[in-house]
Amino acid sequence: MKHANIKRSNVGPFEAFVLETESLRAVVLPALGARVWELEDKVRGRQWIWNRGLANLRSQPVGVSYDEVWAGGWEELFPNDAAASFEGRVLPDHGEWWATPWEVSELVDGDEPRLRLKARLNVVRAICTKEFQLLADGATLAIRYGIRSEEDQPFHFLFKQHLPIALSPDCSLQLPGGAARAVDPSFGTRVTDTAEFAWPYAPCQGQIADLRQIPDGSSDQQEFLYVRNLPESWCGVDDQRAGASIRMHFSPGELPYVWLFLTYGGWRGYYTAVLEPCTNLPKELSEAVRIGRSARLDPGQEFRTQVAVTVSSLLPCTEFAPHNMRIRPTPHGDTS
Repeated sequence: MKHANIKRSNVGPFEAFVLETESLRAVVLPALGARVWELEDKVRGRQWIWNRGLANLRSQPVGVSYDEVWAGGWEELFPNDAAASFEGRVLPDHGEWWATPWEVSELVDGDEPRLRLKARLNVVRAICTKEFQLLADGATLAIRYGIRSEEDQPFHFLFKQHLPIALSPDCSLQLPGGAARAVDPSFGTRVTDTAEFAWPYAPCQGQIADLRQIPDGSSDQQEFLYVRNLPESWCGVDDQRAGASIRMHFSPGELPYVWLFLTYGGWRGYYTAVLEPCTNLPKELSEAVRIGRSARLDPGQEFRTQVAVTVSSLLPCTEFAPHNMRIRPTPHGDTS
């Protein structure tokens, strides 16, 4: 791969690492949960990640109200989403991962540059790793995750992607299908009951709404959905005006569900679609455990998974897997 590199930089007061090829540029902020602050398709001039700008970017203590301080950027949630008392622990709002400073443990340049980071979490005692790698196609950023339990008893947990996409009315939301339903019917504008429906066609006041269509940011609409039984493990957004697509491919064994938090001006005036492949369904850990849809780790066991985000020209209906990135189930106890 030509002209691939990782370089140190800064975003405001925060150290940043910029992973870059001729086609793709990603900006990682280790001190802020190792989030990706920007993800740019350089060929088509499309910056895909929604954020609220530098003025809203600051360190936050674990346990702060997430909604009140959300600055955007591509984050991850662990060990929970909704704040709760569960299995003898007080779980903070949206977990601990996103608010934890991470440290760089390895930086490798070369044909496929990679950046490896590490953090020790305390709400649930665990050693977490996160490795970014630019793949040989020059248009794919792969991320590999590891979570090793340091607890002396088993625990249940949630691990989830939280990728907010910067939108325009020229965009459309893309999934390969699946069975969808509202997380909370009282929250949605169009999906206002608990009935499950086949993505993307939602019953709406006696009509059918195509949820692929993204309305203008002044529409004051909002939805929060679960999607299960996806025939293929990807989600993404198309931008017709830019002639650009973004796709997140993920491991179906570890991330069998996709949540979609969609605010088209309706929630706090924000205009973004948050793509959330997840281990669990629903978001309440106690209920996910009760119905057998929660991740779990035994003492010393490690959870591993991976995702890959690819930017490209506008895609036809037929999808593709990123070059040199095989996404396959990984047994939770396999640390080889």
